[in-house]
Amino acid sequence: MGKYNLLNESWIPVIENESLKNKKVSLIDIFENAEKFKGLAGDTKTQDFAMTRLLLAVLQTVFSRFDYHGKPHPGIVLDEKFMQVDDVDEDYLDDEYTNSLEETWKKLWSTKKFPEIVSDYLRMWEDHFYFLDDKYPFYQVRKEEIDGSKINKVNPSSVSGKNINRMISESGNKVALFSPKYDKGKNKEILKEDEALRWLLTFQAYSGLSDKVIFGKEKYKIPNSKGWLFDIGGIYFEANNLFDTLMLNLILPNPIQEYIGIVEKPCWEFDSSEIISNYLSYRDPDNLAELYTNWSRAIYIDSEKDFNDAFNFEIVKIPEINHLDAFLEPMTLWRLDTNGPEKDKFKPKKHNSGEALWRSFGTVANISEDNNEVKAPGLIEYVNKRKEEIGEYNLIIKSISMKDDGNATSWVPVDEVFDSLAIKEEVLTDIDKEGWVPLIDSEVNLAKKVVGGIYGYFISDLMTVRNDKSKDFKKQKVEELYYKLNEPFKDWLASINKEDEKNKKIREWKVTLKSLVINEAREMVSQANTRDYRGIEKDGKIINIATIYNKFINILNKTIG
Repeated sequence: MGKYNLLNESWIPVIENESLKNKKVSLIDIFENAEKFKGLAGDTKTQDFAMTRLLLAVLQTVFSRFDYHGKPHPGIVLDEKFMQVDDVDEDYLDDEYTNSLEETWKKLWSTKKFPEIVSDYLRMWEDHFYFLDDKYPFYQVRKEEIDGSKINKVNPSSVSGKNINRMISESGNKVALFSPKYDKGKNKEILKEDEALRWLLTFQAYSGLSDKVIFGKEKYKIPNSKGWLFDIGGIYFEANNLFDTLMLNLILPNPIQEYIGIVEKPCWEFDSSEIISNYLSYRDPDNLAELYTNWSRAIYIDSEKDFNDAFNFEIVKIPEINHLDAFLEPMTLWRLDTNGPEKDKFKPKKHNSGEALWRSFGTVANISEDNNEVKAPGLIEYVNKRKEEIGEYNLIIKSISMKDDGNATSWVPVDEVFDSLAIKEEVLTDIDKEGWVPLIDSEVNLAKKVVGGIYGYFISDLMTVRNDKSKDFKKQKVEELYYKLNEPFKDWLASINKEDEKNKKIREWKVTLKSLVINEAREMVSQANTRDYRGIEKDGKIINIATIYNKFINILNKTIG
C-alpha cells in the first residue's frame, strides 16, 4: 500500500490571499482553492518554477480532454481512466476541437475558478500519486529498474539529503558554510516527507552531471541530461493570485499547429519502465504535460524510508531531450547559433547572472515575424493572442535560471538567477511597428549603446590616461552603471499605459538615463587624482580626465539630446 499521497497530504507551500500567511496544502486543495492563494511559497525560486510546471501539467492534461463543464471535447475518445485513447482526428482539429479549447480557456478565465473535473481526474489517478510506493512511486522508478544488471556500475549513484536540499547543496567532500540547518545528529541530511517530495521534483529539473551511473554499458548517443530546466532561461507570468497565474501560463490550444490534438502524456499516467524505455530510445516529448514532467534521472526511494533518519535516494542518468528548435517549450528565451554544425538553429538561452531581465526585453517581448534572428518565448506569443480576454491587467514577467559551478564535467547547481518585470498587458501586446514593444526595445538598445559604448569608451579613455591595463576595471564599472539603471527602468516600464503620449513617455526615460549616466561619470571625475589631470600626450594632444569627460558629454548629447 502506498504512503503519503500528493492529493491528500499538505505538502505544497502557498501564501493565502487575505492573511498573507504561509500554509501547506494538498494537490486537490490547490486546484479547488487556487483563487484564494496569492502564489506558491516553496523553498527556492527554482523549486517554485518546477512546482508551477507540475500544476500546469495537470491542467494541460485535463483541459486538453475536457471542457469547462467536464464534457469531452469533440474528437476526444477516453478510456475508463479518463486517458485519451489517440490523437484527435484531423476532421476535428481545425474547427470543433480547437474552438472547444478556445472556449474552455475563456470560460475558465471569466469564472475565476477551476471546475470539479480537475479533482475528478486526479481522483481517478489517485493510486499513481503516492510519494512512496512499490508499484507507482511518483516521479520515481521501482528498485528492479535500476538493478545492477541494467546499469554500468554495480550500484546506482547515491545522493544524500544535504545535497538534494539545494538550500544546502553539500556533497561528501564540500561543506556548506552557511547552511540553514545545523550538522549535529545528521540534521542536514534529514528531510521530512513534504520537503523530500518538493526537492525530488526540483532535482528532476535541476540535477547537474556529477553522478556517473548510466543505463547499459555504452555511453548514450546524446549527452546526459542535466535537468531540462537547468538548460533553459525560464520565463513565466505571475499574476494577482495563483488561479490567474496558472491561467496566464496555461496554453489552450497550442499556438504550434502540429502539437494540437496530440495526446498529453504526463509521467504519472505511465509505468516507470515505459518512461525509461522512451528516454533510452531518445524519444522527445511532443506534448506539454510530458515536457513539464520530464525527468533527468531514474530515481529510486525506498518505500519503507524512515524520515526521522538521514534521507537519500539512488539515481541513474538518462539522456537529455533535444534542445535544437525545441519550440514546444513555451517558457524560455532563445538564442540563434550563427556558426558551427548547429548554425541557424535556436537553442534555449539561460539568464546570465548579474544581467537584469530588462536588458533582454527584445528577446522576451519582440514577437515580430520580420526578424528571423529573434525568437520570443511561446508563452509571450500565446498571451498576445489572448489580449482581448485578458484585458487591462498588470502582468509580472518572471525569469529564472540555475547557475552552475563552471565545471563542464559536473555542472553542479550553485545558485539561482531570477528577476522580474512588471508591465501592463496592453503594453506587452502592443507589437505593431509604431507600438510600445518596438519603442521600448529601441530604448533598451539605446541604453546598451550609452552604457556599454559611450560610458564604456569614457572608462577606456580613463584607463589609457592612467596606463591601466587591468582586464576587469571597465567591465566592473559598466556593470555598476547597469545595476543603477535597473530599478529606474523597471519603474518606468511599469508606469507605461498604452494610451500615454509616446514621445513624452520616451523622453521621460531618456532624461532619467542621461542623468544617471552623467552622475556616474561625474563620480569618476570627483575621484580623479593629480595624474589624471596631468594626463598624457597622444598624437600631439594632451589627453586628461577633463578632455575625455568633455568628449564623453559631447557624444552623449548627440546621442540622447
